[in-house]
Amino acid sequence: MDWQTSHAVVTGGSSGIGLATVRRLATLGTKVSVIALGDEDLDRLAATPPPGPRTVFTAAADVGDQVAVADAMADCIERHGPCDVLITSAGVARPGYFLEMTTNEFDRQMRVNYFGTLHAVREVAPSMIERRGGSIVGVASAAGLLGVFGYSAYGPTKYAVRGLCEVLRTELRPHGIHVGCAYPTDVDTPQLAGEEPFKPAETAAISGSIVPIAP
Repeated sequence: MDWQTSHAVVTGGSSGIGLATVRRLATLGTKVSVIALGDEDLDRLAATPPPGPRTVFTAAADVGDQVAVADAMADCIERHGPCDVLITSAGVARPGYFLEMTTNEFDRQMRVNYFGTLHAVREVAPSMIERRGGSIVGVASAAGLLGVFGYSAYGPTKYAVRGLCEVLRTELRPHGIHVGCAYPTDVDTPQLAGEEPFKPAETAAISGSIVPIAP
């Protein structure tokens, strides 16, 4: 991969793992586009982009909205050309006891975590197939490898991301496309901090033995 000529799109790139990835790509001279919610995090990134030889392009969209993702991706491609690397790091997590979680919360986490990944992949895969190359990396979670107490809404969404990536790896390999999936444990991000007030005692006891890693 020639990072200085490649265009990388990072969903959820205004915070946490996504932002750390954007910063790293910027230092490599990559053409970087960020698709994330139009909030203060995205405004901050647009106002003070990470140092690097190229300008980071930002596009506001709710990744769970297929039309919004399509429009944002079109803007990114218009700015930097076809997507060579897609990293889907947008995600939300809200722990809680299964019987106390609302149906809306299950829906929200699946919409953002799984469908947010799916929508972005479907926007870039046709062009990658046509150009016979590219890389797609889904950011799942250790909670997508085993069931974790308190994450009945979150864990299945990451299992879904894992399953999608495993299928795409076999389907897209003949077209020269790499597909990877990351399974981080606790990462020191605003998202992790936001989960703390909602963790059941059992979940807190489990995660209490884990030292969060830096994004």
